[in-house]
Amino acid sequence: MISLVALNMSHKNKKTDLPDRTESLLASNVLDSIAIPSFAINTEHEITHWSRALEKASGLLAVDMIGTQNQWQPFYSNSRPTMADLIVEGAKDELVERFYTNKYQKSNVLEGAYEAEDFFPGMSNGEWLSFTAAPILDNNHNLLGAVETLIVISDRKYAEKKLIDSQQKYRELSTLDDLTKLFNARHFFAQIEDEVDRCKRYSQSLSISMFDLDNFKHVNDTYGHQFGNVVLAEFAKIIKNNIRNVDMAFRYGGEEFVILFPFVIAHQAAISVEKIRTQLENFDFKTDDGTIVNVTASAGIATYFSKEDHGNFVKRADKAMYQSKSDGKNKFTIAE
Repeated sequence: MISLVALNMSHKNKKTDLPDRTESLLASNVLDSIAIPSFAINTEHEITHWSRALEKASGLLAVDMIGTQNQWQPFYSNSRPTMADLIVEGAKDELVERFYTNKYQKSNVLEGAYEAEDFFPGMSNGEWLSFTAAPILDNNHNLLGAVETLIVISDRKYAEKKLIDSQQKYRELSTLDDLTKLFNARHFFAQIEDEVDRCKRYSQSLSISMFDLDNFKHVNDTYGHQFGNVVLAEFAKIIKNNIRNVDMAFRYGGEEFVILFPFVIAHQAAISVEKIRTQLENFDFKTDDGTIVNVTASAGIATYFSKEDHGNFVKRADKAMYQSKSDGKNKFTIAE
C-alpha cells in the first residue's frame, strides 16, 4: 500500500487544481529519481506517470504514454492487464492467478501488493523481469490508482538456469553408467529400497531380473576389451528396447545387469526377459577382421515377498541366475 499525497491522481476539483498539479509534478520527480523502471495509473487505468528509467528500458516516451491505457505495450504483443491494472480492479487472487499462473505471490512488504516474475520477449531481445504492483491510497484509504516497478533479472535467471543444467548433468553423470547409459549400481541400491518400500506400503507387485553374460571373460580375452565394450553397449540397447517406461534397467557391475519390473509378478516379467535373451543370442557381433561372434546371457527372476528385506530379494534373483548358469546357461530361472 502506498499512501502519498504526492501521488494523488484526482484532479476534479478546480479550486485545488494548482496544488494537485504541484503534487503531480512532485510525484513525477519522485518516480524519475528512482533508477528502477516504473509507471503509475489511475482508477480509469490511464497512465499518469512513466519514469525516465522505463522510457530507456521500453523505448517508449512518457509524452506518448501518459494519458493512454497502453501500459501493456512494452510487455505484451496484445492488449491485456498489467499487474497494476489488476490492483485497480481489486486484485483478487483468482484474477491475478488467471493472468500470472504460478508466477506471483503476495508481497511481504507492501500491504495489498503483488510480486511476480516473468519473461517478456518484446523487451530488447527478451528480458526476465521481477515486478511489484501496489495500490496508491489517499489519506482516507481511498484507492487512487496503482504503481508498478520493474527490475530486469535476466542475468540472475540465466545464472539459475546454468546452475540447474549443471546440477542435472551432474545427477545424470552420478546415476548413469558411462558405457551403457543404463543406471549404475549406486542408483540401483537407492532405487531398490524405494521400490520395496512402495510394495510394502501399497501391496503392489515387484519383480527383479538379474542377467549375466555367459563366458564374457573368454570374449574379452579372445577379441579384446574394446570388442567387449561393444557387446555390453549393444546388450544395454536390447534391454532398453524390451522393457516398459516404468521398468528400470541398471548395469550392476562388469557384465551383470539388473531390471526392476514394478507392478508385475515373475511370470509376467519373464516375457520381457525371454525377448532380451533371445535377441542377444541371435545378434551377430562382428570383429574387426569380420569374424561373427554370438553372445548369450543367463538370467534369474524373483518376485518380492511380503515383509522381505531388499537384500534377500536381490539374493534370490541372483541365486536363480546362477541356477541358470549351472543348468547349461543361455536361459532364465524363476526363483522359488
